[in-house]
Amino acid sequence: MFEATLPPEVRLALAYAPAAHRQTQLAAFALDAKLADIVAGAREVLLAQIKLAWWRERLAEEPASRPRGQPLLVALATWRGSTEPLQALVDGWEAMLDPDQPDLQALAEARAALGRGLAEQAGLPASAQAAGAALHGWSLASSEAGGELPKLSLPPELRALAVLHGLARRRKGQLPLLEGPLALAAAIRIGMIGR
Repeated sequence: MFEATLPPEVRLALAYAPAAHRQTQLAAFALDAKLADIVAGAREVLLAQIKLAWWRERLAEEPASRPRGQPLLVALATWRGSTEPLQALVDGWEAMLDPDQPDLQALAEARAALGRGLAEQAGLPASAQAAGAALHGWSLASSEAGGELPKLSLPPELRALAVLHGLARRRKGQLPLLEGPLALAAAIRIGMIGR
């Protein structure tokens, strides 16, 4: 249901997420896409801030207390434990509201927090730093602010993050990240074998 809202490289990357973790990872990236839409469609900063504050407040609530009519909030109920990484994502997107000086670094840091949170969700705290680095690099590359990225090793449970990092590493800050048959072949290779 949420796949249509995601960038092509994220849709492809999620195809390699293990079934046990796919729903949580899909919901997290769908939240990222939703927040991006709020910021991109902002005609007035104050209205966008109100919308982002609504999301921040809902994410701080217990899943059972959240409005049931919002499908994305229902999907995010699979997130166990602290929702700080999800709330950090809201903060990161709020930092992008300044049309003259969007804070790409703040968004990259927020996405890194999301990556660390996804590692925790997968029960892999030892992979949290690598997962954070993967989404940090992907975030900067997605905004054409990326450059050389280091190689990372991520476990199969975080294969979707490995695909995003690999595409960002390959393109070195040039968009689109998923361009042409060589990029597709690279994404498939990373998705299958992890590098």
